[in-house]
Amino acid sequence: MSLIQSYEQQYSSVTSDITHNIGKVATSFGGEKQNYVKQAEKLFDEAHELLEQMELEVKEQEPKERQKYHTRVKSFKIELTKLQADLKRAKLGIDANRDELLGDDTHDSEDQRARLLDNTETLERTSRRLDHGYRITVETEQLGAQVMEDLHSQRQAINRSRGRLQEMDSALGKSSRVLSGMMQRIIQNRVMLLGVGLIVLIAIILAIYFMVRS
Repeated sequence: MSLIQSYEQQYSSVTSDITHNIGKVATSFGGEKQNYVKQAEKLFDEAHELLEQMELEVKEQEPKERQKYHTRVKSFKIELTKLQADLKRAKLGIDANRDELLGDDTHDSEDQRARLLDNTETLERTSRRLDHGYRITVETEQLGAQVMEDLHSQRQAINRSRGRLQEMDSALGKSSRVLSGMMQRIIQNRVMLLGVGLIVLIAIILAIYFMVRS
């Protein structure tokens, strides 16, 4: 996976969180609403930083790939602008609902219909991002399973190699013991030959001695 593709996945995750927070803003009140607004604004800052990183990375691409990623980044910017507008509408929607609870009828049915359509589009985008995130999760899980399988195969290969090395070491040990035994027998045979030769020599000397003396 290239660096720019990693940025795209991070951006998709961040915008999914932004959409989730926008939905919470539209259904929350008071301090809870403000917390969701702050979280969304923080996520917007993170998304802008990711877009800046992507723009820098696009400049390093080949001309053919550069145009493709440039178009993607441009579409991401448009999407982020729409999400910012959705956040503003969600905050206004909270105020409108509160006014309705207090008896203030300043907003007509057209505004409510527009907000309903915006919320429907937001839910659809959220669903698409969740599907995309799910696919990424499945692909990551499959990749992890493949890596684990490869590691298992490599471990078995290492264990087999270790077993062969142990067998070779054992065989070398046996060969060393056999050679040591052969060397000992050769030395013993030479000692015996020297002893026999010495005895024969002594016998010859004694025979000559007795022959001369007689």
